[in-house]
Amino acid sequence: MLVLTAGEMAGLDARTIRDVGIPGIVLMENAAQGAAAFFLRMVPDLLKRPIAVLAGSGNNGGDGFAMARIFHSKGAHVNVFCLRSPQKLNGDALTNFSIVEKMGIPIMVWDEAKDFDTQWKTVSSSGAVIDAILGTGLKSGVHGLYREVIEALNGLTVPVLAVDIPSGLDASTGRPLGAAVKATATATFGFVKIGCVVGRGPELAGRLEVIDIGIPPAIVESSGFSRWLLHERLLSEWIAPRDRETHKGKAGHVCVLSGSIGKTGAATLVCLGAGRAGAGLVTLFVPESLNEILEVKLTEAMTLPIAETPQKTPSLAALKQILDFLPGKQVLAMGPGISTGKDTSALVKELLLIAPCPIVVDADAITAVSDDPTILRKAYAPLVLTPHPGEMARICHCSIPDIERNRLESAEKFSKDYGVVLVLKGPRTIVAAPDGKLAINSTGNPAMASGGMGDTLTGIIAGLLAQGFDPFRAACLGVYVHGAACDKLFSGIASRGLLATDMLREVPAVLGLLERGGSL
Repeated sequence: MLVLTAGEMAGLDARTIRDVGIPGIVLMENAAQGAAAFFLRMVPDLLKRPIAVLAGSGNNGGDGFAMARIFHSKGAHVNVFCLRSPQKLNGDALTNFSIVEKMGIPIMVWDEAKDFDTQWKTVSSSGAVIDAILGTGLKSGVHGLYREVIEALNGLTVPVLAVDIPSGLDASTGRPLGAAVKATATATFGFVKIGCVVGRGPELAGRLEVIDIGIPPAIVESSGFSRWLLHERLLSEWIAPRDRETHKGKAGHVCVLSGSIGKTGAATLVCLGAGRAGAGLVTLFVPESLNEILEVKLTEAMTLPIAETPQKTPSLAALKQILDFLPGKQVLAMGPGISTGKDTSALVKELLLIAPCPIVVDADAITAVSDDPTILRKAYAPLVLTPHPGEMARICHCSIPDIERNRLESAEKFSKDYGVVLVLKGPRTIVAAPDGKLAINSTGNPAMASGGMGDTLTGIIAGLLAQGFDPFRAACLGVYVHGAACDKLFSGIASRGLLATDMLREVPAVLGLLERGGSL
């Protein structure tokens, strides 16, 4: 499912009108018809409710006028509220307003000189509200009447149905521009807008439905967009059931550098994640004095004791042991729980430069290169970095708010600058590749806010890499499956109390559903 900026969507509209000859009024009608059908599914008794359509002066208002006509024609009682003078309308929006006017649908033009509460009374007594105030082209903060209306709208208890995007939501960042509508459902046109699926977008958009407005596939394909919202239909195309002749030697061997005193759990979770993702073999490089502990904790994974520092963390002296073992192995996952001591960090840097297989870099390994991230450009093999916002801020030498202000831009820039696949964790985890491909995850829930979740993700991505998926696809599959496994257990049940080990049991089931093209 493609995810576009407001500008990209506008470009597709323009090309469809100019190059194909489909008039804008036809695209607007397709949008309104599709949105109306979706809203009727969302609110089955919608036609029996008084409907208020709040319309601005742009094409978003035009969509609202078209929907007012559709619902009126189906027998609903509709009132239209123009928040700006109809004299400011033009083009397709003006055409649809004129139709509404000629059909005798009640229209109230808001008068800012009059009492707000008196004019709002009809809206507040409605059984449903169509938000067609501000569209995806909004750039500046919402103020004045629009802000007052949006804040009043958010105080209502009836269904609020947004047209294309909740009014006031930034279509590129998912941030409210001063004030934004909190919708029950949003009908977005053509393709998903970035702002609906990142930041506060998912919360404000409510149930999101993409409406096909008739843009020809050839126009989309020739535009070369490579930004997706991850969902089962897309990922099912990437994964198939294994051949019946597969054995553990053909399913990939994951090597793991993880663990120190007090952090043996991190090493365990990485190894379990790799195994649950389907890796045939897993070997843990473990500080030698901790080997007995990890041999007890790990049943399926093997261990290789390595040289350690006086603090019982992985030592640079272990470099030869590790390099001697890595040939013929498919991936190295390193970082969780290894500490950030000088000697251990030196080991991480050397492995980045000369390890012969792809590396998943997480946690303390990310911190190890934060003083000089340019080392990432010199890596011998492909890298997948999996920072949370704090680690991302550390390696970018900025603040967490700087990263969170525009997560897509942060991830995309870092990936291109350093030539790595970047997995920026958090709600709606982002996966960015150096060639410009970008994906936004659609799975996961607040119950995932517990220790060890990141360690399991590192293992899952490593396990998928070991089985032959390229770094971008392994990362995309990993974050989707990781979140979906948690959703199977806890979504709609609770927002806390989920353990990483609980989630791991569901990973094979999610992978199996994707293999069969099923629905989660």
